[in-house]
Amino acid sequence: MSLAEVMVAGERLLLHPYRALYWPRLRWLVVSDLHLGKAAHFRKAGAALPEGQDEATLKRLDLLVGHFRPERLLFLGDLFHSHHNNQWEPFLQWANAQTMELHLVVGNHDILPEEYYTEAGLRTTIGTLSEGPFAWAHEPVEHPGAFSLAGHIHPGVVLHGASQQRIKLPCFWFGEKGAILPAFGMSTGLFRLRPETPDRVFCCTDRAVMDVSNSFDRARKWKEKE
Repeated sequence: MSLAEVMVAGERLLLHPYRALYWPRLRWLVVSDLHLGKAAHFRKAGAALPEGQDEATLKRLDLLVGHFRPERLLFLGDLFHSHHNNQWEPFLQWANAQTMELHLVVGNHDILPEEYYTEAGLRTTIGTLSEGPFAWAHEPVEHPGAFSLAGHIHPGVVLHGASQQRIKLPCFWFGEKGAILPAFGMSTGLFRLRPETPDRVFCCTDRAVMDVSNSFDRARKWKEKE
């Protein structure tokens, strides 16, 4: 695996291809927008969505925990997609087997009763969690005096290649005052971002995180020449 490293507000952060962020100084592993139970929610409504997506999501989470050995796993909202369905129990079993601290910043989809989170050993925060120079939240909002780290958007970018080839990839987006994490879940979709200078963009493939910021700089220069 090829990770990327960024320095933000004097802190070193690692970006993992599995769409996770790691803060080494405090040993925090951070993910956003798992949307567990989403496929089951829509299958119940008649949509033909494949099974096994939540299992794959939890397997990736297991691999990250084994790699980083974090002291805290922070979910930046939208852990579970909607009301209770049969996909909550596998997560509950997974959560109860963990020894690290589990913390959820509540997102707009996190509508389960509080006792569900308590049973899973999850601490919850509504709004913003402040730690170090960072403000951790579900939705991207500026926080005076702090660098904001959030999810919610499910950011992605389109990269163009030869012969009009193009590919859409999830990404980490870093602006001057905040950053947005990619969605960790398997069935979340992507919202296309159009980065501006001096934004930094890191795309996630299966095995690497790539800084593609210069790709957008070149595209802007080509458009200016046209």
